[in-house]
Amino acid sequence: MRIRYRLMLAAAVALTVSLLAVVLWPTSSVPPVVSEAPVAAASVASVGSAPVPVPVPEKAAARTRAEPVLASSEAQATVVALRPGDVAPEPEVEGASSQENDEIAPELPQTAQWRLEKTTHITALLGRDVERLEREREEAESRGDDRRSAQLQTLLIRDRARLHELREELQELSEAAKQESSAE
Repeated sequence: MRIRYRLMLAAAVALTVSLLAVVLWPTSSVPPVVSEAPVAAASVASVGSAPVPVPVPEKAAARTRAEPVLASSEAQATVVALRPGDVAPEPEVEGASSQENDEIAPELPQTAQWRLEKTTHITALLGRDVERLEREREEAESRGDDRRSAQLQTLLIRDRARLHELREELQELSEAAKQESSAE
């Protein structure tokens, strides 16, 4: 018996919520599109017959034709009056570029010397990062922040391993750069 009442109560609550949602649902800000020949729904005599068009007064027909249907982006446009000294923007022309872009420079050859310089720069940056992480880890240990200290230690291990790989790569690249310069 109690289950029946609970089910009826749940159904009533669901019906109430759905009705409130329909009534309180926000309406569209874009006006509905009005057709050229509106048809009155009340003029239908029976369910099986075709709808009969009802004549529309001239003022209403002229008003619906005079108002253009705007796209959603045009409907939200803001018009600002020009002040003295303002220049109105020129209309855009399809297919024409308003700005000429600079030529893209061809990519430089990635020689051994170029790779050596890039790797040297990356190694220097990573070395500074390792020093900064070491200072931060020492500060975290002095504050007693073991969790942050462990995080920094993990980062240090990774960065030191990468720094070691880069230094080995630097040695190989310096030899390749020497061979490349002696070949020229």
